[in-house]
Amino acid sequence: MKKVTIACLASDRQATVTAMQRLGTVHVTPLVAPSSDELDRLLREQENLSRVLAAFKSMKVKADAVETDPAASLTEAVAILAARKQLEDDLAQASKACAQLEPWGSFDQDAFAKLAERGIHVALCASAPGRFPEIPAGAAITVVSETKAAIHYAVVSPTPLDDVVLPRVTLPAQTNLREWRETTDRLRQELLERQERLTTLAEHAMQSLEQYAAELDESIAFARARDGMAAQKAIAFLGGYVPEKHLDELRDAAREHGWAIRYEDIADDDDDVPTSLVIPPRFAMAKAIFDFVGILPGYREVDVSVSMLVFLSLFCGMLVGDAGYGLLFTGIMLYLRKRLGTADPARRQVLNLGLTMSLCILGYGWLTGNWFALPAAKLPRLLAGLPWLSDATYSEAHVKLLCFFIGAFHMSMARAWRACLAGGLRGALGHVGWGIFLWANFFLAKVLIVDGGGMDDLGVFAKGLFLVGFLTILVFGVDWKDMGTVIYLPFSFINCFVDVLSYIRLFAVGLSSLYIAQSFNDMAGQLYSLSPWMIPFLLLVLAGGHVLNIALAGMGVLVHGIRLNTLEFSGHMDLSWSGKPYRPLRKREV
Repeated sequence: MKKVTIACLASDRQATVTAMQRLGTVHVTPLVAPSSDELDRLLREQENLSRVLAAFKSMKVKADAVETDPAASLTEAVAILAARKQLEDDLAQASKACAQLEPWGSFDQDAFAKLAERGIHVALCASAPGRFPEIPAGAAITVVSETKAAIHYAVVSPTPLDDVVLPRVTLPAQTNLREWRETTDRLRQELLERQERLTTLAEHAMQSLEQYAAELDESIAFARARDGMAAQKAIAFLGGYVPEKHLDELRDAAREHGWAIRYEDIADDDDDVPTSLVIPPRFAMAKAIFDFVGILPGYREVDVSVSMLVFLSLFCGMLVGDAGYGLLFTGIMLYLRKRLGTADPARRQVLNLGLTMSLCILGYGWLTGNWFALPAAKLPRLLAGLPWLSDATYSEAHVKLLCFFIGAFHMSMARAWRACLAGGLRGALGHVGWGIFLWANFFLAKVLIVDGGGMDDLGVFAKGLFLVGFLTILVFGVDWKDMGTVIYLPFSFINCFVDVLSYIRLFAVGLSSLYIAQSFNDMAGQLYSLSPWMIPFLLLVLAGGHVLNIALAGMGVLVHGIRLNTLEFSGHMDLSWSGKPYRPLRKREV
C-alpha cells in the first residue's frame, strides 16, 4: 500500500473525484473535515432511508419487482411513518383517557366548580376494596363503581377538601367518555389506513429503495471525498491510499487529467492506512468470515485468513459433531449453489464456506459414529466410525487428548509463524521458547485431565520441555528493561497453560450437543412405546428437538469457534484485529 496525495485545480474538484470514482483504486481519506449542505442533505436522506427500510423489513412482506420512483416512495414512506408515530401517540393518550374514565362514565368537570360555589365539595377517589380513607366530619362517601381490583367513589363534603389527604384519581381535562371512545375508534381507523398504505409501499418499493440505498452510499462517499479535499489558493489536494499494484494505473490517470501526484511509503505511525487482504482464490471464502464477524487484521499484522478458515472449519466439525446434521447441511448447500448460482462473488464465498463447514461436520461426525445421536449398535459398520473416536470405553479420553493436541499445535504454529517473521535471532528464539512451553503444557494437560494423574506423573520428556522452554523464554523472550512485561511474566506462564486447557471446549460443547440429541431421541422413543398413535407427536418432538440442537450448535460455533481463533490463537500471534477495510472510491456497476 502507498500513501498518495493528488493535486488538481480547485475548480476541478468535482471532475477529479469523478475520475477517481471511475478509476476505483484509491481509498480516499479526508484531509479536512468534510462539510457541505449537499453532504448534510445526503446524510439526512440516508438516515430516513435506513429507518424506512428497517420498517419495511420488520413487516416481512414479499417484495415484487415493480419499478417505482425511489425518491418519491421514500418521501411518502417518511411522511407515513411520522404520521403513524403521531397517531400511535394520540391513540395511546386516548386509550389511557378511556381507561381512566371507564369507572366514572361521562360527566362535566365544570359541575364540580359550580357545586363548590354552593358549598358542596367533591373529590373523586379510588382505593382497594373495603379500604376507605378517613374523611372529615359531615362528609359522605358515594360509591360510583367497584371491581375486584379497586373501588371508585366520590367524597362529598360541606367543607373544602383541599387539605385532606385522599387517594384522588387523575382524570383527563375532557371527561366526555363517549367523545374519547369516538376519538379512539377514529385514530385506530386512520392508523389502519396508514399501515395498509405502508404495506403497499413496502411490497412495491422495497427493491427500488434497496438499490437507491447503494446509490446513496456512493453519493455520500463522493461528497465526502470532494468536501474532504484541502485547498491552498487555486490548488486542491486529495489524500488517500492505493495498493502498489494499482500505482501505474493512477500515474496514467494523472497524466491524462493533468494532476500532480506524490506517493510515499506508509509511515510507522500511520494509523489510517487500510488493510487490503490478498487471499488466494481457493481460500477466498475466508473473506466471508471476516465480513460476518466484523474483524480485520491491521495493516502491519499478519494475514491469517487461510489459517482461520482451516481451523474454524475444523472447530465447526468438532463443535457440531453430528454426521446427520452435516449430511443435511451439505445437501442444503449444494441445492442453494445450484438454485442461486455462484456468479456473485460474495454469494459464492458464503455458499462455499457453508459447504466446507458442512463437509467438516459430516466428516468428524462420521469418524465418531454420530448420526443424529442414534445408538452405535443400530448403525451399520460403515457408519460406526473409527473405534479410537467412537468406542464408548475410551473415546472421551481420546477426544480430550485430541482437543489439547489441536490447541498446542494451533498456538505453537502461531509462535513458529512469528519466529519466522521476527526481525532478529533473539526475538525468534523467544517465540520458539513459548512454542516449546506450549507443548510442555500439552503434556501437563494430558496428565492432569486425560490420565487423571498428578504432577508426579509428568514424564522426563515433558519436564525437559518445561525447563528448556522456561529458560529460553527468560533469556530471549523477555524484555527485562520493560517492568510491565517483567511483572506480568508469571501470569503469562499461567495463561499459557490456561490457553491449552481452553480447547477442551471443543469436547464439552460437542458432548452437550450429543446429549441433547439423545434426550430428544429418548423422549420420542417413550412416546412410541405408549402407542403407535403417538407417531405424529413423536415426529414433532424429534423435529423440534433437533432444530433446537442445531441452533444451539450454531451458537456454539459462533461463540467458541470464533473465540479460539480471535483470542487464544491471536494472543500468541500478537493480532489486535485493528484493521480498517480497504474501500476504494468507485462507481457502482449496474
